[in-house]
Amino acid sequence: MDKPQSYRTIDVVLYDDVNLLDVSGPVQAFKTAKFNGRRKYRMRYLSLDGANVTTCCGMILGAEAALRDTRESADLLIPGGAGVDEIIENQLLREVIQRRAASANAPRLISVCSGAMVLAAAGVLDGHKATTHWSRADNANEYEHVNWDLDKICVLDGQIFTSAGITTGIDLALSIIARDCGQASALEVARVLVVQLRRTGGQSQYSIHLAGQFSGSDRLSRLIEQVVTQPHLNWTLDELASNAGMNARTLSRHFKQTLQETPAQFVERVRVDHARGLLADRMVPKQVAIYSGFGDLQRMRRAFQRRFGVGVSEYISVFG
Repeated sequence: MDKPQSYRTIDVVLYDDVNLLDVSGPVQAFKTAKFNGRRKYRMRYLSLDGANVTTCCGMILGAEAALRDTRESADLLIPGGAGVDEIIENQLLREVIQRRAASANAPRLISVCSGAMVLAAAGVLDGHKATTHWSRADNANEYEHVNWDLDKICVLDGQIFTSAGITTGIDLALSIIARDCGQASALEVARVLVVQLRRTGGQSQYSIHLAGQFSGSDRLSRLIEQVVTQPHLNWTLDELASNAGMNARTLSRHFKQTLQETPAQFVERVRVDHARGLLADRMVPKQVAIYSGFGDLQRMRRAFQRRFGVGVSEYISVFG
């Protein structure tokens, strides 16, 4: 946990067509956080020229100052939004980011959603692990020196913090609050906001939830929820079919139509995603294999090899 201090200042960069939730989500979490009964964070809202901005949903946000008035000792938060494509080449913003990255004060660089593209364009993500919204995969591939993991909800690498997008800015803020103020403070913020303290798995897992919810079949939706929340159970095809109240052939057809994969492939994907979250928490791989439903380490290794082309140990060495 970082050394306690009265407060940390976070400069929030605003621009036209910024995503409102990318700003309000993490900011609300930071404003709610307390350490020893006192507010831990203070936000300053900066636009490129000091003028108010219009978010992508049409709401006006007021800026306190221009970007040139930023303090190098403060953390810098860059939210995402459609306007990223306009500001990504802004020379002043790029210089501010680069100076912040080189500062002896070690301020944090925080991005939400496509805000990571701005950090990448400034070169500060080179050699670092990072994530961004899944829809920016093609843009991310342009920055080949960044160690992207676009299935992660959020990534903390040194003084650089990136999140997948939209509501995951709250997840990222909670991770930072836990680091600064402890788990109890982060849990209290999560309770106030009525969100999970830590979502396991990655972006793909939540697309599984959505696919089930919009499948048109309540039985399939309930089954998907069961598997995602209890991957350790013995999910054979017969067991899946029994829980869904269908025969195996009908269930397989529903999975193909809804998720474009077989029930067995779906179960393996859920278990791998769950295992990745446990590995990120530094759980011993043999225990991860049990808790995620593989049963033994060899089966988990084969699953990782199929999904990522590397074994568990190689995956850990690359992604931590």
